[in-house]
Amino acid sequence: MEKETLTEAIAMSKAPEEKPSSSRGTFLWMANNGIFVFTALLIISAAFLVDGFASLQNITDVFHRAAPIGIVAAGMTFVVISGNYLDLSVVAQVASSAVIFLAVSNEYGLPLAMLACLACAVLYSLVNGAAVGYFKANAVIVTLSTTYIGLGLLRFFSGGSIFFGPEDGPIRAFGTGKIGPVPYSAVVLVIVTIVLSILLTRTNFGFLVKSFGVNESATRLGGTNTGLVIIGAFFVTALAAMVAGWVLASFSNTAVSANGQGYEFQALAAIIVGGTSVFGGKGSVLRTLLGVVFVSVLTNVLVISNISFGYQQVALGILIVIAVSVDAVSRKVGKS
Repeated sequence: MEKETLTEAIAMSKAPEEKPSSSRGTFLWMANNGIFVFTALLIISAAFLVDGFASLQNITDVFHRAAPIGIVAAGMTFVVISGNYLDLSVVAQVASSAVIFLAVSNEYGLPLAMLACLACAVLYSLVNGAAVGYFKANAVIVTLSTTYIGLGLLRFFSGGSIFFGPEDGPIRAFGTGKIGPVPYSAVVLVIVTIVLSILLTRTNFGFLVKSFGVNESATRLGGTNTGLVIIGAFFVTALAAMVAGWVLASFSNTAVSANGQGYEFQALAAIIVGGTSVFGGKGSVLRTLLGVVFVSVLTNVLVISNISFGYQQVALGILIVIAVSVDAVSRKVGKS
């Protein structure tokens, strides 16, 4: 028997499913598919009840602003599915990418700037992945530590300066460019989502990420180097954060070490609302994109309705609590 077949048989095996009761089946269906219903209801309600929401300019602006967070969320989905909950260091990764991208491109050109950002992503993924995957350190503590280390080093080397790109340069052109009414940033979000979705669902690496989240011990017994799987999951997250930093820098053609603040929790909210389980083993990059749409539309509605930022944070927090609670209950119902 081939190694991946053995891993699949052990990690994904479960007892024959019993036919669920009507109420139990309804709850499980809503837990798995409610995001589609609630997103549709939110968009339809906002279109009829909130002045200015349905305008083409506002809709394109929603996707334009959601692009960096959506790209981060698509990448972080791999870490969450692997059972390591989240990567808090995406804040530092996005800021580092944005600053390095503009600072290096101004002096040495875009190709070298991209390589420098890639080196930064590799460094973050190796530190986070090795600590969590091989030394079994707590992912939250590790990534919180690398956040402070990364931001501290970034502020030290940048001196806290704001970096600007040339007004007639390619970064500025990308930040303001569109294909018809669709911003380039939204196009990048869709491309990243499709590529990462294929990586998760059509490759052996994606299968191993899921099987690790389902049953770490069984995946290891199947002959898999689980440490490398975790490093890979953190590397995907770091690459996505790197691209998000480029997109964010292009918005205003500026970059500073404060870029990316709050992205970790907004991305996590989108991931959980999209149906990816915080317990690992279950999730989808495409559903994460739907979660990004829901969170972005909700935030946009609150802004248009002149709801203060504090209440927006409260709404986001409540949304995360509800989504995590539904996930936990659905797991218990599914096992009962």
